[in-house]
Amino acid sequence: MRFWQPQRLTFVLEVFLIRAITPEDSAAVSALAVASGLFPIEAIGFIDKMMTDYFGGNAHEDHVCVIDVEDEPLGVAYYQPALATDRTWYLTMIGVRLDRQGQGRGAALMEYVEKTLQESGQRVLLVETSGSEDFDLTRTFYTKCGYEQEARVRDYYAVGEDMVLFRKVLNTE
Repeated sequence: MRFWQPQRLTFVLEVFLIRAITPEDSAAVSALAVASGLFPIEAIGFIDKMMTDYFGGNAHEDHVCVIDVEDEPLGVAYYQPALATDRTWYLTMIGVRLDRQGQGRGAALMEYVEKTLQESGQRVLLVETSGSEDFDLTRTFYTKCGYEQEARVRDYYAVGEDMVLFRKVLNTE
């Protein structure tokens, strides 16, 4: 059941314009995922495939991808429902271009995702990230956004690289 039509929504949060991506944004989103430090350049094929899948049908499965835009995309968030759950969602990707970090763009994207899900009655948002030292700031960011560390899976991404799972309750009903 669709609860929201992302292609029809444009949202201005404070001074940031956040809107659903279009097929024309796909290459910029892939480049942004690398420019944000979220993925290494070697992973751009993974992001390209995610965009192809998104426009090939995942958008119709309630997957949502939004960007923060000025003249070009500066931030991206991708979220999707967790299968076989009652209104639980995953934030699959969030990133802000490195030269625009620290300006509140990431927090605005998180707030957009959370408000959208809250307004449609969704319950929980989960975020997973690396437990490596390179992701200390990322984990601090999630904590500042009100997320609680829920779990740690040792050696998840690779030997010596744990996965840390964060959780935020959006609605208690």
